[in-house]
This record gives sequence, C-alpha cells and structure tokens, in this order.
Amino acid sequence: MNEPENKPVPAVRRTDPKAFLSIIRPQNCIIGGLTVLAGIGISARVATGSVDGAALFLQFLFGYITYFFVAAGGNVVNDIFDIEIDKINRPHRALPSGRMTIRQAWAYVIILGLLGVVFAWLNGPIGALVVVVFLLVGYAYASKVKELGLAGNFMVAFSFAFGVIYGSIIYGESVGNIIIPLPAWLFFITAFMILQARETIKGAEDVEGDALRDVRTIARIYGYRAAAVVAAMMNTIGVVCYVLIWALGFASFILWPLLLLGAVVVASAAIVPLTGPDNEKRLLIGSTLDKVGALVGLVAFIFIPIF
Repeated sequence: MNEPENKPVPAVRRTDPKAFLSIIRPQNCIIGGLTVLAGIGISARVATGSVDGAALFLQFLFGYITYFFVAAGGNVVNDIFDIEIDKINRPHRALPSGRMTIRQAWAYVIILGLLGVVFAWLNGPIGALVVVVFLLVGYAYASKVKELGLAGNFMVAFSFAFGVIYGSIIYGESVGNIIIPLPAWLFFITAFMILQARETIKGAEDVEGDALRDVRTIARIYGYRAAAVVAAMMNTIGVVCYVLIWALGFASFILWPLLLLGAVVVASAAIVPLTGPDNEKRLLIGSTLDKVGALVGLVAFIFIPIF
C-alpha cells in the first residue's frame, strides 16, 4: 500500500494588527491635525484680538479628531489604489506585504470616514458638509486623478494644507460669520506650495513604480531637471508667502527664529535637487528638507496667535 505523499502546505499569511496602525501613517495625521488648530487660533485672533483656549477647547478637540480620521482614511484609500506601485516602491507597506487584505482595508476606510463625519458634525453641519466633499475629492485622487501626475500631486498638498482653511471655517460657523482671514490664506499657500514641491521631487524618486500605472509626473514626462526646476519655483513661492506673514504684521518678530529657520530650510530644499536632479541622494535630501520646512512653518503658525 502506497504511503500518502507529504505535500507542502502553503503558508497562510495572517493579518498583522500593527498593519491597521501603520497604514494610516499616524505621524502624518497627528501633525496634520495641528493645521486645524492653527486655523481656529488665527481666525479667533483676527476676529477678537485673542485666543480663549478654554472657550474653544471642544472646537479644537473635535476639529483635530476630525482631521485625524479623515486623513487616516485617505491614506488607506491611497494605499489600496497604489498597491501595484507599492510592490516596487514600498513593498514593506501593509497591503503589498500581505499584512492586510483589500477587503479589510475598504472596511477600515468606511469606519474612519464615518468617524470623521460624526466628529465634524459636532462642530456644525457646514463643517461636516466640507468634510464629506473633502472625502469624495480624496477618493477621486486615489482612484484616478493621481494618474494625471501634477493634478494628482496638487491634491496631496491640498489635503494637508486645507486643514487651516477647515479650521477657519468651523470657527466662522461657530460665531455665525465664515470669513477666512488673509494670514490663513498665506499659511495655506505656504504649506500647499512646499508640499507640492515635495510631491514633485518624490515623483522623481518614484519614476520606476509610477510607470506601472502610467502616472504622469513631471519627472516621467518632462525629465528630472524640469521636475527640479518646478519644485524650486514652488518652494520659492512658499518662502515668499511665509515671509509675508511677518512682513504684513500678522506675526510678532519675537518669533524671528522660526521665520529664519523656515525660510532657510525651504530655500535649501529648492536648491539641493537642482544640483543633481537625477541623483537619488540629493532628491531625498530635498524632499526631507521640504518636510522639515513644512513642520517648522506649522509650529510657527501655532505660536503666531499666542504672540
């Protein structure tokens, strides 16, 4: 009698609970939520001349939590549609590594989105409507618009920078007068341009993976040098708007170290990629400097209403 063959049993990849944390990129959500606090603070300062933290506490809290959940859901959606690209560019991520399934990821998106809308509603229906529109725009970006390259990159930058505008909106709704003050717009443009520049540089870093989905980044269509030049122009606009916040009297010169540090870091981010547009190390330095510059600017804008 023949012995049954011992056939190898295929390994079953189990879901990793840590994947549910890593896929939302919590550090970005935590930092991005501060833009909402900055928007509320600067709007209150312009409207009343001061910031009453106790009176605005719930507004700060619900606004921050809303941004966190909405941004987290957006990150998951982005990874769902980017799974083939990430198999080359970032194989360690939750979906390409198999630590989370597509079905689990979509369920996670629904939960995060609903939580974001619920907390947004606690600050008012207008803010909640803005969040719903924002969610739809984010899903459009991930599913199709990202393939358009520059337009898709604009949506990535917009998703972070819009936090300050959202903060102004929910503050305005609470006092019955939605007006987005000039310093909020200057901060929005500063953050938008710096992050758009970073996305442009990252497009040069990810050329190989982007080819799979025919993502039309500047680097793929026009070359590395064109991407570096465009990123430099955007960083320059960001620096100018950042300086204008002080030049127009919206920020105290007590905060001059933050003014100088932010301007120098972003100016460096504009220059470094130009010295080696196809050099992987210099591209990484440039994108990192943009990230640091955006963080410095965010810290400055949080402190501006206080001083």
